Amino acid sequence: MRSAKKEIMEGIEATSSKLVANNTVEYTKPDGTRVIRFHHTDILEFPKGGQVIFNSGGWKTPTTKDRMNRLQSYATIIQEKGLWYLTTDRNPCQNKDTWISFFDGIEIDNYKVVNPRKLAHKKEEYLLKQIQVYCKKLKELKELPAPNGGDCWDCSFQTNDERTMGDLSGSDHLKSHLKEKYIHGSLIMNALKWAGYRCPELIVGHRDSVVRSVKRYLKSQLGLVT
Repeated sequence: MRSAKKEIMEGIEATSSKLVANNTVEYTKPDGTRVIRFHHTDILEFPKGGQVIFNSGGWKTPTTKDRMNRLQSYATIIQEKGLWYLTTDRNPCQNKDTWISFFDGIEIDNYKVVNPRKLAHKKEEYLLKQIQVYCKKLKELKELPAPNGGDCWDCSFQTNDERTMGDLSGSDHLKSHLKEKYIHGSLIMNALKWAGYRCPELIVGHRDSVVRSVKRYLKSQLGLVT
């Protein structure tokens, strides 16, 4: 869905602004910092000192990565095995030893990362393994559970705009489901709706589609690469 510049910039103080791509605005802060804003996230910041700061806002999507790569020339974001890396090398695919684990707030100055984190991917790798185990169990179930009154409250209760309580309260309940391997119908329905199925009840018989949707949904909600 396209957003107008006025909607994207709502509440943002800027001395100038312009659309540079779909749902993407370039604007300048009063202190002179140039910013690239995608939807409602400032994904790139260019302080007056010449640095560049990257921030996915927890939305590690192909489009976010594309915007980051196209709208600056200091570094390249690369994806491998569900994780993002950043490199300033001109031939990134040939020199993997230059890859640095991506994290929100990673900063480049004079084509060098000034604040690397050795364990930046530790939590992501842990969650990816949990999702893999969860979806394996889901795929092996003899019968998929249907939504019922005993499901997780955060997953089952929806507001008038069809958001769940979990959408409002955060992702901790999903992390607990992964830890407990708690599979229930409401989570499956939420995943199918998130994946764009208008009649998710008709998809539950297609196990591969269900597993794929749940995997992508969990990654999205937990701020992982989708």
